[in-house]
Amino acid sequence: MPQKRSDTDVEGGRCRGEPFEGGTRRRQQSYGSWRKPPVQARVKARLAYFILAHRHPEQLRLLVETIADPRDFVILHVDLKSRLGLRADRNGTWAMARRLARTYPNVHLLRSRFTNWGGWSLCQVMLDAIDRALALDAGWTHLVNLSGQCFPIKPLDSIRAGIGAAGDAAFVELRHFSSLPADDWHLRWNPMIELPHRAVRLRGPRRRPDGFELDYKGSQWCILPRAFCAWQREAPVAQEIRRYLSGLFLSDELLMQTLVRNGPWRERVAPHFGREIVWPGPRVMTMADWDDLQRSPAFYARKFDPSVDDRIAPALARAIAGADGRCVSAPRGEERRTTLPQVA
Repeated sequence: MPQKRSDTDVEGGRCRGEPFEGGTRRRQQSYGSWRKPPVQARVKARLAYFILAHRHPEQLRLLVETIADPRDFVILHVDLKSRLGLRADRNGTWAMARRLARTYPNVHLLRSRFTNWGGWSLCQVMLDAIDRALALDAGWTHLVNLSGQCFPIKPLDSIRAGIGAAGDAAFVELRHFSSLPADDWHLRWNPMIELPHRAVRLRGPRRRPDGFELDYKGSQWCILPRAFCAWQREAPVAQEIRRYLSGLFLSDELLMQTLVRNGPWRERVAPHFGREIVWPGPRVMTMADWDDLQRSPAFYARKFDPSVDDRIAPALARAIAGADGRCVSAPRGEERRTTLPQVA
């Protein structure tokens, strides 16, 4: 069985260190002509964060502590399998989430669901978070989804300025099906049924939809303007898209792309989706990636795993906190202190 080819593992993706025609690195190519907007043009966004967490409770704490600015708020979801203690490496995640919600008034818990790779559950929990964000606060401008293994790589004020400068554009990765390798999962059009513990891929192909365009895929990680979030709740075409994708394998890499292409945001897409991800993988970031992360035009990166490198996320947290004039504590047992340049 071929490996899943996802998000960013071919030309046009955020893949570092692999040349394509012309010798340009894919990571550089993926952001095209994007340039940081002039200072006077920036309008700072107010952010609603949605975090999908399932393991590494101390890293989750560090992430929330880094982004939990009182101007923004956080919606936190912990996979139900983690709450049930079915795997030892997930123990403590729910307890940490509850502790964070008690500590920070702008951190809110979302009802836990079973979520599974390849299943509609990953889309449904994102839609749940959008609904919750719209009900919680009338002032946020953009929703940012993160996993518990993502981390910001810019100061929060720089992130707000960069997102705000894009206005109501959606930061969504779009890759046309014609650009995908022949063995990409999405070209098989596999139907899917989802059990509590896993998504089951069925024999395909499923008939393509007639009522809307479904020609693009991309990363599930995105930054969505509030108006888009409100529009997709009510638009008839959005309801039709959700009905179709709920039975299709790997729909989380299709949902936002298809909504964008079938509504008012078709021509209102930012030139990058704001993430630094190294493929094939996603490869875990280490201190060896520090310089690349500093040079990246992205706002956030993934993925980080303290069992592989327990220094890189705390180092980013300290640099971001220093740039923003705040203090972020290190995870328990993290005694090393590395002198690092400030986050740009």
